Amino acid sequence: MTARPWIEGAALLSAHDRAAPAPKPRNRRSYPVPPEVRFALLRADPQAKPLAFPDIDALARHIQRERGSQGIEMVDVQDLLFDGDTDMREGVSVYALDMGGDRDRLIGHCWLDGRTQDALRAAIRANQTGRPGERRAA
Repeated sequence: MTARPWIEGAALLSAHDRAAPAPKPRNRRSYPVPPEVRFALLRADPQAKPLAFPDIDALARHIQRERGSQGIEMVDVQDLLFDGDTDMREGVSVYALDMGGDRDRLIGHCWLDGRTQDALRAAIRANQTGRPGERRAA
């Protein structure tokens, strides 16, 4: 079976005076985060459940596993909203970087119990594993 050429559907319909169908709304599942969770990671996929961590070191180890050997960029954000919240929360977005230093992918948005990216950066530095010339802090 031969592959068909890819065609942009909206442009094709528009060229023949036909309306493109409206996109179907994606229902976002909402997962409440219990109030006792102090550290969480909201993943890039909105359908994925948030990950809860007992402490900042566990969150840092998870970020280390996700990033692999890639560099990371952290950006403070002020618009995290968990189910049941009335006010926005402050957090940190963590991006994996490609070889050129550009953003490759979003690892997730971190809720750090009101802390800033400096606390997360220190925890990541303390929990680095498998890097030449560096050792894990005890």
